Amino acid sequence: MAETTGPPWSDIPLDLAGKILRHLPAHVDRLRFAAVCPQWRAAARRGPLPPPMPMLLLPNATVYSLPGSKPFHFPDCAGYTDACGNWLVFSCDHGCFLMDPFSNATVTIPALSCDRIRYVGDPDVDEAYIESMEMDALMMEPISYKLVFCSPHLVAAIVLLWGATRIAVCQPGATWWSVSAESQCPHFVDMAFHQGKLYALTVTDTLFAIDVSMDHSMGDPWVSQMLQVINNPPLFIPGPLTGLKMTYLVEARGALLVVVRKTQCRYAAGVTGLAAFEVVAGEQNEFEVFEANFVQSQWTKVTVLGDDQILFVRRRCSRSVCVSHDEVPGDCIFFLENEDEDLLWSKVASSSCSVYSMKDGKVSTPLPTVSWKRGRRNTPFATWLFPQN
Repeated sequence: MAETTGPPWSDIPLDLAGKILRHLPAHVDRLRFAAVCPQWRAAARRGPLPPPMPMLLLPNATVYSLPGSKPFHFPDCAGYTDACGNWLVFSCDHGCFLMDPFSNATVTIPALSCDRIRYVGDPDVDEAYIESMEMDALMMEPISYKLVFCSPHLVAAIVLLWGATRIAVCQPGATWWSVSAESQCPHFVDMAFHQGKLYALTVTDTLFAIDVSMDHSMGDPWVSQMLQVINNPPLFIPGPLTGLKMTYLVEARGALLVVVRKTQCRYAAGVTGLAAFEVVAGEQNEFEVFEANFVQSQWTKVTVLGDDQILFVRRRCSRSVCVSHDEVPGDCIFFLENEDEDLLWSKVASSSCSVYSMKDGKVSTPLPTVSWKRGRRNTPFATWLFPQN
């Protein structure tokens, strides 16, 4: 009896191939699908797909493509120092550059040791004060807490300089950063680019709108004004030695959210004899979400994100992702345990990836066997990567 064979897999109709792709939330699975043959590659490029799930990048360039894939090595990621969205930050002798490891696109930015100082709206700041800060900048290394790639024309950062957190801005490809130089600078902890405007959050949950203007004579951006737009009482005040608060600014579906994480911490002695605190991984993490109400100048509590919405938070890189609830459950927050490298320090601290459900408040581990040692200052930390379709 003659053996019958069906049509080859490459003959799958493009509409059917598109439906298959929509059931592959992991970015690496979509790449494998497109690599099968030219026809499947054409199907992958044909129609709009839901955003792929983010990837978890570990300090040793090991990558996990969520949800729940086997690890693989991403050699182009080795040596990164920070991340923002789909960009990795690398340092070199004459400055820094951002690289998209998915497209290999690069953007150069100045090293933070090269500052040009401008002051913002403080009449008490005179030229002598600015000159003294310029001299101090030559003797100390600024520390970057957050980098935001706002647009092809603007990169912003929160930096620690002259004993305060300040907003720095530059244009990609430029030589200098412009740094805000108010004498009374708020303690900024996070920043986000929302609907074409830069916003910064303070440690007391006050929200500032940051106006950035262009110096037409020099062709460089600079911080021209900081306007307080929300000044509620703090959303959460941790008790002494009993809890820790971390906040994250996230843009989601046209809204600006602040995610408040409350977690236990324990005392840990540092090698220098100074006190330090370490997050108790996996224990009693609790999250609250608030939306910025710009009309009433206050934070409004949000109890439901939606079954097709997930927040991925990290102090240096947070984002909202739309998902198909048939493949990946929504209404949850992915976070990194023990991840605030600037405030928490422990000799033996480790970290892992966890998920908080907004529905029942339970914490689970999507990658239960994955954990890693936390780095030290000036060494890379685990981060989310957000690939584009």
